[in-house]
Amino acid sequence: MIQITNDQIERVNLILSGIPGGAQKAISSVIRRANSTVKAETVRQITGTYAISAQRVRAGGNIRTQVQKADGGVVGTVTFAGYKLPLYRFNVTPTLPIQRAEVKAAVMRGNGQTPFVHAFIARMKSGHTGMFERETGRSFPVTEFMAQSTAQMAGNEEVLEQVSEKAQETVNKRIEHEITRILNGYGG
Repeated sequence: MIQITNDQIERVNLILSGIPGGAQKAISSVIRRANSTVKAETVRQITGTYAISAQRVRAGGNIRTQVQKADGGVVGTVTFAGYKLPLYRFNVTPTLPIQRAEVKAAVMRGNGQTPFVHAFIARMKSGHTGMFERETGRSFPVTEFMAQSTAQMAGNEEVLEQVSEKAQETVNKRIEHEITRILNGYGG
């Protein structure tokens, strides 16, 4: 959780007391910037921890930021939603449908690939390519291997810790910047 301390709020209120709504505008801008930092840094940390590209993280999930007025203050929220991502979007070999090739996959960056004995890579009629396994000896039905969702990856302790540190740094830097901006007549 990222916080703006009481001392920081009092300082903003004291300096911007002569400007109507100046303190709230400054705090809102700081929170908006912190939300943007959380959004970007989460994707950066996920791609550093998991064997998946930023493009696939963004495509597989919905990351929303919001700033709203609350009981006498302003609150910023970042929400992550989405479905489980196909394992094929992570570190999988082979990448194209090849017959009789051993399929290997890794979800975490830095871990070796694990072989899947009965798995195969296929492109379905819908155009979706994935890593599948037959449930029986017959051709169908098949089951696709799935991995974590964007929200689950964002909830990883290492990812959360790094994102929180970066967002708190942003808050601490941006408070001074927003005070100066409003005192100079920008946004105030």
